[in-house]
Amino acid sequence: MTALFLLFLFALFLVLYPFYVVSKQISGYREPIEKTPAQWGASFENIDFVTDDGLVLKGWWIPGKGRKAVMLLHGKSGSRNGYHSGIFDLGQWYHSRGYHVMMADMRAHGESGGKYVYFGVRESCDMLGWLRKIDPLGEYRWVLHGFSLGAVTAMMMLEREPALFGKVVADAPWIDFEMLVKSELKKRAHLPPFTYPYVAWIAQNFFGQDFRAADNRGRCRRLCGRPILYIREEEDALLPPWHWRLLERACPQAKVALFEGVGHVEAFTECPRRYTKLLEAEGL
Repeated sequence: MTALFLLFLFALFLVLYPFYVVSKQISGYREPIEKTPAQWGASFENIDFVTDDGLVLKGWWIPGKGRKAVMLLHGKSGSRNGYHSGIFDLGQWYHSRGYHVMMADMRAHGESGGKYVYFGVRESCDMLGWLRKIDPLGEYRWVLHGFSLGAVTAMMMLEREPALFGKVVADAPWIDFEMLVKSELKKRAHLPPFTYPYVAWIAQNFFGQDFRAADNRGRCRRLCGRPILYIREEEDALLPPWHWRLLERACPQAKVALFEGVGHVEAFTECPRRYTKLLEAEGL
C-alpha cells in the first residue's frame, strides 16, 4: 500500500510539476525604474497605454528633432532602465542624434501591468497599438531596436506593419523557439525534451500561450530582404550557434554582426563604442 501511495505521489508530481515550471518561466519581472531621461538633461513625458485586454502599460516619450523616431524594446526580465542590456544609455545615444525616443515597459515588466510574458505574440500587438497612439498621422520615420524578447517583438511588428519601419535592429533574437524551450526546460527545470508537447499544451490551454506563433524560423524567411541588422553575442549561453545557422539557412543574405567574448544582450554594455559605430554605419 505504501509503495502504491508513493507511486501515486510521484505520478502526481510528474503531472503537476510542469504546471509550476510553465507558470514560473512565463512570469514577468518587476525591475524597478530608478533612472529617468532627466539624467540626460532631456525633457520627457510619462506616457501610458491600455492594451486590448485592459492592462495599463507605462513608458516615456522623449522628444527630439525632425522626423526620426526610435522605439526601444527591452528583453525578458528587463525594463526601460535595462541594466543588463544598457537600453537606457542607448536611448540617450539615440536622443543625442536627434531622435524622438519611445521607451516602454512591456507587459509584466517594470511599471506596466500584467503577470505573464507572451514571447512577442501579444507584446507586438501592444506596441503597435501604442505607436499608433503616439503617431496617429504617421509623422515619424520609425526605427525599432530590441533586445532578445524585444528583438523578436520588433520582428513581429515589422512583419505585421512593414510600411511603418525603416530599420530594425534585432539584438539576440531566438530563431527556433521549440528548441530554446527544450533547452531551458533541461537547464532550469531538469525536464527532458520529450516533455515539450505536454509543456506547450499546458501553456496554451491554461495560460493562453501560443508557442508556435513565437517561433522565428518562418518569420526570418518571410522578412528576408527587409532592413534588419541582427546582433549576435559569441558567448551567448541562451542562444547557441545553431540558432544562427538556422538564420543563415532561412535567410542567407541576413546581415549579422558578431561581438566576440560577450554574453546574451551584453554587446552594447561591453563594447559601446563598436556598437554605436555599427549603428552609425547603418545610417542610424
